[in-house]
Amino acid sequence: KPGLPDLPNPNELEFVSSFDYHMNVEGIEEYLDEFKREAYGDLDVVTVGEANGVSADQAVEWVDEERGKFSMIFQFESTNLWDKTLGVIDVLAFKRIMTRWEKSLEKSGWNALFLENHDKPRIVSTWGNDKEYLRDCATAFATVYMLMMGTPFIFQGQEIGMTNVRFPSINDYPDVAARNFYNLQLAKGVDHDELMKIIHMTGRDNARTPMQWDDSLNAGFSTAQQTWIGVNPNYVRINVAQQENDETSVLNFYKRLIRLRKEHDLFTYGIYDLILSNNKQIYGYTRT
Repeated sequence: KPGLPDLPNPNELEFVSSFDYHMNVEGIEEYLDEFKREAYGDLDVVTVGEANGVSADQAVEWVDEERGKFSMIFQFESTNLWDKTLGVIDVLAFKRIMTRWEKSLEKSGWNALFLENHDKPRIVSTWGNDKEYLRDCATAFATVYMLMMGTPFIFQGQEIGMTNVRFPSINDYPDVAARNFYNLQLAKGVDHDELMKIIHMTGRDNARTPMQWDDSLNAGFSTAQQTWIGVNPNYVRINVAQQENDETSVLNFYKRLIRLRKEHDLFTYGIYDLILSNNKQIYGYTRT
């Protein structure tokens, strides 16, 4: 706004979120129409927009084949559940959100399907059991989203079930958000161990450790003596080389899902319908 006025702060917080004032604001559609027209409108390319704040009802205006701004958009409504139900998946809420997006774009538009990104902790550690049931959790999550209508995006390491990392010191974490959180809370008297427990569960660096290719130095990612961030110590047992020749591995399960999508048009064009909508343990849907 003119003059850059301060945001309302009725609770006298130290910081106030400004997202509502610079995210999906009035006039963005005209700007994006011009951007598309001048940059890529006449090209045969796929475009993906990061569109936090765009609702499922609004999404058609963004990804409609004729009048949309992009081929598809990343929505964050589902991943925002992670912050509300850390460690326990709200199955009913997750199903409602994913179904709303699937049905909203059923006849016009296209979904960008994803579970992980560079700003979120690992799915198997957040909503699953990354120890005894790592493979079961990783493959279950893969099945849920890989067979929906849309284009699935696989974040590096997700296809082998990479987990959160648990470094002992805040100095092991390059992420400025984690360091600022730690220093502010420590100054308020919060215990170090309690703060590290939170960072282990929620830190963005969980998704930023080097890709685990094999069990050699730095998980085969680099020959340097030290990488910019440490390698997750579990790379010796969770890595691409170890899983490639194991038909029961998470990696080969992802490969089968990809092959299934390519071989059967049903998984591209089939209509999505939720079943068992009130079941708190099962996410079931059909494609017809």
